Amino acid sequence: MSDLSERQRRELEFYEEFSQLNISPVVSFASIKGKEARPGNSYWHVMSVVKQHFHSADQKLLDFGCGKGDSSIIFSRIGYEVFGFDISPSNIAIAESLSQKYEMADRTHFKVSVAEKLDYPDDFFDAVVGTDILHHVEIRQAMPECSRVLKKGGLAIFHEPIRVPVFDALRETRFGNWLVPKKVSIERHITEDERKLTVDDLEVIRSVGCSCTIDRFLLFSRLDRFIKRAKGKPPFFETVDLQLLTKVPFLKSFAGVVVIVLRK
Repeated sequence: MSDLSERQRRELEFYEEFSQLNISPVVSFASIKGKEARPGNSYWHVMSVVKQHFHSADQKLLDFGCGKGDSSIIFSRIGYEVFGFDISPSNIAIAESLSQKYEMADRTHFKVSVAEKLDYPDDFFDAVVGTDILHHVEIRQAMPECSRVLKKGGLAIFHEPIRVPVFDALRETRFGNWLVPKKVSIERHITEDERKLTVDDLEVIRSVGCSCTIDRFLLFSRLDRFIKRAKGKPPFFETVDLQLLTKVPFLKSFAGVVVIVLRK
């Protein structure tokens, strides 16, 4: 990857170092086992959509920016043949090791690549799933590539943080930066170039020519990290958010996470 942009080089350097924090992640399959329902959880919602779309073992899924491969393992356990790419060779090595650990090496394929120039054929994937990746890449270049490799009738699903009125303005004040620093940090997983999605970014995503639906999450559930969760129950504010965002639609503009589903 000798032709990387400056932004890509910074991301590569960051994730080569970040990959060493947890070189053997544990994969939880709770979101696909069906024993617990958490419809208010944005990550579980992504897995629910992916699971609903599965109907045949010959379906191919692209884990768009797979990181260490933990989601890839879950997708393969659902039944997909999974292909994953990441800019970090160390992440790819961990993903390959993880596939061996969970006995999914025959259903997973990993490579070093970048989102803006995918090394896959046209109309190849039945599903493309990106988890917190678009705000690290050049969306205007990455989205046409996503559409190119997706089969007609296929789904592309993206989970992303998004800027919201008031909250992000306060977050970027001197006090907000003191309370929750935004400086580059390996420990807090903050890169130099990452930016939350904007309304303009959503328009770029819609412009690829696929039908698009957007669900929103994370209103008051930002506070759940400070509350001890009752065993066997979803976090308190996660449940509150589900009710509020359903019954009071105008609050959706203040929700900090979007799950974008594109159908080609």
